[in-house]
Formats: sequence, structure tokens, C-alpha cells
Amino acid sequence: MDKIEIGYTVEKERWLEAAENLHEFGQIMARNLRNMNRDGRGQEDADDLMADIMLACTAIGYVAEFAVDQCRFIPMPGGGQK
Repeated sequence: MDKIEIGYTVEKERWLEAAENLHEFGQIMARNLRNMNRDGRGQEDADDLMADIMLACTAIGYVAEFAVDQCRFIPMPGGGQK
């Protein structure tokens, strides 16, 4: 029996690029949190954010290495694309 697949996949390189972009974005946001230093917790907020970003980047890296063919994207009508 043939397998039915919907949506599309992206290449490993695109997943890795997304992880790199997310990490760079996280660094910018962490720097902003340190500079804002709300309630005197700027460094703690930055560290918490970067821990979450690193977790997400690790997951993206795992997908890039082992599961690119298992993660499919399905475009949705009105999904914000113009």
C-alpha cells in the first residue's frame, strides 16, 4: 500500500539555518533584557530566555539530523502570507 503524504518538507540545511537564526535572535533579545533590567532581574531574564532558545535550537537540530522526512508543513489559507 502506498503511503499518502500531504504538505511539504524542507531540507536539513534549512532547519539548521532556522536554528542559527533563532539563536541570533535570542542573543539580541537577551541583550535587550539585560539592558532593560526590569526589577533588577535583567541577567536572570536573559539567562532564562537563552535556556529556552537553546532547548528549541537543540530540538531543531535533532529534526535536521534525524527527522526531516517526518516533519511536514501544510500551508493554511489565510496563514499570514501575502
